[in-house]
Amino acid sequence: MAEALAAVGIGASILQFVTVTGKLIQRINEFSSTAEQMPKALRAIHLQLPFLVETCRNLDTGNESENVLAIINACHEEIEDLHQMLNKIHSGPEDRKLRRAFKAFNSIRYQDRFDVALQKIEHLKTNLILHSCQARNEVPKGGSTAQQITHNLRSAPLTPSIPRRKLLRQIHQQFNEYEYESSRHRIVVLIGMGGQGKSWLALDFGRQVATESPSTLVLWLDATSKRSLTRSLEDIADRWNGRKGKFVDSDSRMKYVREVLSEREWLLVFDNYDHPDQFADICTFIPPGNGRILITSRHADAGMLGKTIQFAGMDQREGLDLLRRRTEQNLDDPAIHEEAIKILQALGHLPLAIDQAAAYIRQQRLPLHQFLQRYESQKETVLNQKHVYWDYKKKLHGEEKEETPLGVLTTWELSIQQVSGISSTRSEVEHLLTIAAFLGHIEVSESLFREYAQRVRPVPEWLGRFTKKGEWDPHPYRDVVSELLRLSLAQGNSSGSGECCLSLHPMIKDWLQLRISDADRSGYIMETINILANFIDANVQERSLQEARGLLGHLDACIHSHRKFQTAGGRLGFGHLRGHAITFSTFYLSHGRYREAEEGFQAVLDHDEEYYGKNHTHTFRTMRHLADAFVHGGKYEKAHYLLSKALHESEKKTDLETLHILSGLAGVYAKQDRPADAERYYEAALRGHAVRKELAKPHEVFPLYERLAEVKRYLGKHAEAEDLYMQAHRGYEQNCAYDEDATLDMLRTAGGLADLLRAIGRYGEAEISYREAWQGYKRHLGSDHPKTTVMLANLAISCRNQEKFEEAEMYLEESVAVLRQSLGPDHPDSLRALMNLSICIDKQKRYKEAETKYWEVLKGREKKLGLSHPYTLRTIERLAHMLWMQDQHDRAESLVRKILTKEGKLSVEHQPRSINCGKFPALEKLYTDARERCKSKLSPGHVDALETYECLRLVYVEQGQHDKAKELADQLANAKYKSKPDCEQQTQDKGAKSFSPKSQEEKLEEAADNAQQDRSLPDKESDLLEQTEKS
Repeated sequence: MAEALAAVGIGASILQFVTVTGKLIQRINEFSSTAEQMPKALRAIHLQLPFLVETCRNLDTGNESENVLAIINACHEEIEDLHQMLNKIHSGPEDRKLRRAFKAFNSIRYQDRFDVALQKIEHLKTNLILHSCQARNEVPKGGSTAQQITHNLRSAPLTPSIPRRKLLRQIHQQFNEYEYESSRHRIVVLIGMGGQGKSWLALDFGRQVATESPSTLVLWLDATSKRSLTRSLEDIADRWNGRKGKFVDSDSRMKYVREVLSEREWLLVFDNYDHPDQFADICTFIPPGNGRILITSRHADAGMLGKTIQFAGMDQREGLDLLRRRTEQNLDDPAIHEEAIKILQALGHLPLAIDQAAAYIRQQRLPLHQFLQRYESQKETVLNQKHVYWDYKKKLHGEEKEETPLGVLTTWELSIQQVSGISSTRSEVEHLLTIAAFLGHIEVSESLFREYAQRVRPVPEWLGRFTKKGEWDPHPYRDVVSELLRLSLAQGNSSGSGECCLSLHPMIKDWLQLRISDADRSGYIMETINILANFIDANVQERSLQEARGLLGHLDACIHSHRKFQTAGGRLGFGHLRGHAITFSTFYLSHGRYREAEEGFQAVLDHDEEYYGKNHTHTFRTMRHLADAFVHGGKYEKAHYLLSKALHESEKKTDLETLHILSGLAGVYAKQDRPADAERYYEAALRGHAVRKELAKPHEVFPLYERLAEVKRYLGKHAEAEDLYMQAHRGYEQNCAYDEDATLDMLRTAGGLADLLRAIGRYGEAEISYREAWQGYKRHLGSDHPKTTVMLANLAISCRNQEKFEEAEMYLEESVAVLRQSLGPDHPDSLRALMNLSICIDKQKRYKEAETKYWEVLKGREKKLGLSHPYTLRTIERLAHMLWMQDQHDRAESLVRKILTKEGKLSVEHQPRSINCGKFPALEKLYTDARERCKSKLSPGHVDALETYECLRLVYVEQGQHDKAKELADQLANAKYKSKPDCEQQTQDKGAKSFSPKSQEEKLEEAADNAQQDRSLPDKESDLLEQTEKS
């Protein structure tokens, strides 16, 4: 039939093709209406055929091109093949039941054949569109003129690309730098992982060169292999010469191309040079003369050929532009714009992934706000999506077939096939890479795998390559990482500790997770959980803050995968995963991730109540852990309920777990501002430990002294609090020789004692204790550790209280800088340091500088803590006072009124027009409340208390309330008079009792003998506590 069609004109061929295709479309419609399940590829063909028919109708029938006629003949043959395949699967009314069943079975077998047919139809349609464009002069034909030669080897993509102007400028700059260098060839290499748009960019650069310099030859060459590059140059020779018979062999064609190029300026684009190890003699293909070479590659070794440009994802503007064009959706609406940005982030700003997502959105007619949810559940479907005119195609390495359409999943499979070595070696590398895919995508450290290889027995087979006689060998591991970097499958760097780290693009992570079976995926996730739990257990004290942050990211990613893929092996927290859940939750809790800690401990508690029962020690311990997470998260009522329940269940037991429950309840009461109840429970717990001396452990008892000291300080029992701090300090000091943790505990206690001394106005002694703690933390944790920096800030406050402003400001500036870098600018500790720096500057009357910093602190604390938090109110008080001292009374009043009204703390009687109200009611209310807080927490002679009294006195004076002002003035004078001798007397007392050595047994007995017996709890809780103590 093809021969018959060749004898007639293009017009007749098109007419006959349209008729035959129309019949095929009708038959597919009938098949879809009767068949229960239609092959996916056939459904896609059904969508493509109308486009193919329309393209044929738009051809210029006056153009009697042999190439066009050949394409139409090929289309006709493909339609005939589809008719025959449809006969094999489409049941007619005359078919019997058995015949119909056989054809239904055939529809499954023919899926692959329909896939091949779909690719052929897409390819034929693309060629017809290109010929149609040439006929309209949209893409110049090949020929002998310079203008035509410039464009004839790589047509414009069917869908417009997004100009990446920054990268285009960078290519121009790299070529221009060669003007100042004596280099034989001017070569720029674009390197990046598959899907980054390297070929797109090279094509845009070629267009620019052709537009700016019409006489320059721009040649596009397929550098997939040596054979493909040779074939590209041979085709150029044939097209330029016009008579193929003139060249006797390949060498004559290559010689002809060199001769033409030697007379002209040229740009050669070597596309897809991804196998430099197998094609190292590429320089022999570079002709002499005045030219430039642009190479695209995903292999880092290609960068040795010239100047290198490393690819990253699209920037936000480019990504939004691409998404807008491909989906044809308006992104101007703020909500839609925000969704579009989230889509770009989820896709890692990868151009190929954005294009595939847009194709899916357009085909499904999906609103943007629904895409991410669909993508999370159907990633593989989305990432295999291609639209009608798909531009991402290439010839596969070692094949000379037509170009294959590529998606992100396919293009990375090509990369991983390049991993060197035998199949078993490649399998080990793939295993390592897949484990990394279930971790966070940033900085997967070598130490994770090293610790696992050294601690687990037997060593897993895939880790055997990296060990020698059971010890970690870093060299093979780093060789593997280097190869992954060269293939652009990973990015790498060294951590601060010198560890080799690799990072994965988010889309490569998704691909690695999707390319394996469900059963294998479960195995990988369970192994990743084991690796993380092993690493956390092995390095608790040695981990830096940066490592801890990275580990949190790995935990998040691993647990997310475990939940998402419903891993076989059970729920995290149950069975053999119980211990891992406790490890993860404890780590989350110690790093401020309270919600995650609650979820983990709750899962363990569910397991313990089911398998051990409600009265088991394991269950009580887990209840304490969960309550601790509630307390840290500010959920005090939940913590109180859980611990009260545990105490009720354990009242008949006499083990240490009951004492720990008492201590936990005391901590809850302290957080609930019930210091008397907290005091009673802490003392009850200490009495219990004193009775059970043989079971008491220093690391469990001494922290109770510290916590009880904090409570007594809050109650104003400063002497008792100081004595408790000193007992804890001496206890830790005795254990420092054989317990490194005790050293840090001792330093923490020194800081707590310094807080107490500063609160009662003994600033000199506080400074000594702060300095001791700061220098100790610096020795053990380093100067950049947050604990060290917080202690430095406390030391600075003590210096400031003694009016050592220059030294205080220096310490506070260092604290602010370090805390912002390590914890972030909005962290409470960072804001506290900045607040104290503001006060220090304020006290030096640098008001404008101080005001800027006060506002920054206020915004941060309002966001993190809320306006009603004491720290936020303290910021408002200082800011208002600073404005007052600059005679901006009305501005200070307006600021405070606005805030207090917002919080509902300023009632009608406090409004300016009220009969009983002064001129500045908001300021009066603010400082009156502040005075009450100072009375309960600070000594009368404390600097902060004195300043608060003075602020309130100034407001009274300005409002004409002279009696109240005089009363406050008398209180101020009295506090100042008493504060200095009181401090001196306390110093003398302290000197008499400071470091008298006491054994641990004596301390426990003293705690039992000196316990207070007052009762302030509800009757039921009091009875329960008494029963527990008696038992």
